[in-house]
Amino acid sequence: MKAAVLIEPKRIEIQDVPDPTMTETRVLVRIRNCGICTLEQRLYSGDLKIVYPIIPGHEASGEIVEIGPRVIGDFKPGMHVALDLITRCGQCYFCRTGRSNLCSNRFKPGQQVLGGFGEYIAVRGRQVHPVPANMTLREAAFVEPVACCIRSLKKLQLELGENVLIVGAGPMGILHLQVARAMGARVFISDPNKKRLEVAKTLGAFAGIDPSIDDPEEIIRAETGGIGVDACVVTSPAQAALRSGIASLAKAGRLNIYTSYMEEMPLPMDANVMHRNESLITGSEGRTEFDFHQAVKLIGYGMVDVKPLVSKVVGYENIGEGIEAAMCQDTLRVLLEQ
Repeated sequence: MKAAVLIEPKRIEIQDVPDPTMTETRVLVRIRNCGICTLEQRLYSGDLKIVYPIIPGHEASGEIVEIGPRVIGDFKPGMHVALDLITRCGQCYFCRTGRSNLCSNRFKPGQQVLGGFGEYIAVRGRQVHPVPANMTLREAAFVEPVACCIRSLKKLQLELGENVLIVGAGPMGILHLQVARAMGARVFISDPNKKRLEVAKTLGAFAGIDPSIDDPEEIIRAETGGIGVDACVVTSPAQAALRSGIASLAKAGRLNIYTSYMEEMPLPMDANVMHRNESLITGSEGRTEFDFHQAVKLIGYGMVDVKPLVSKVVGYENIGEGIEAAMCQDTLRVLLEQ
């Protein structure tokens, strides 16, 4: 089969690689769409390394080709599915205690790692999520990132009618915005990129704030009677973004550090303020199988609209161009389509 193989940083090649090995307990899927996520961008730039060579890609969708005879599930050839490609072992402490997003063995030898940039993939039945007929395969490629946003907002125990600040209006910020609104929150979003703010406003942001012009804390406190936001999600890796989120919190406010940092990032907060205000600072990593299941439903119900996030669609012939485009600030999500 054909696959885009990352040989080393900044070097990706289209190769003929062996077809996936089918077993009695696997489902063979023809991949049709795969998002070029921050993970793939960091692998490509060399900021992150799992192993080389590697077939990247984990925000994938496709159609079922073959079902192993021992697969339990109502699967049929031709069925459209979203794929959960961050493999969990199911055996470590975290998997056994319902926190498979923290699996100790996700990227260890012996696990199938990523693979969404290939033509086909053979996966366990539990990694295959059928999608409704009204969901396109392009939309289905967003199930994984939406699931991560669901996990993130669950960590904040978001309540109906609360005020939420999303710091960063990139693809993950805009998906957080939509999931938060589906959970009944009023959402502020901040980003210095005007194009991204305009998309956020069309998708229901109560206020879009440009921190290069306005003071987010001042605007938020004016709109909340001086209280601040009940919850905040930081999706931008800039230190100023984290500071802004903390400064905008109400007493007893909760903040989730959704983004990851390429170097150590000290928490810019006085411990005394954290103590006196009963602030809760947490983080979130990935998503569980249940979050993935819920993401299929939110997109299928039309409660999260991912179509405005598709900035560019590329094929194998211009995959390198697609990855470079995905790294641009004016781009939301680039899809590899086969």
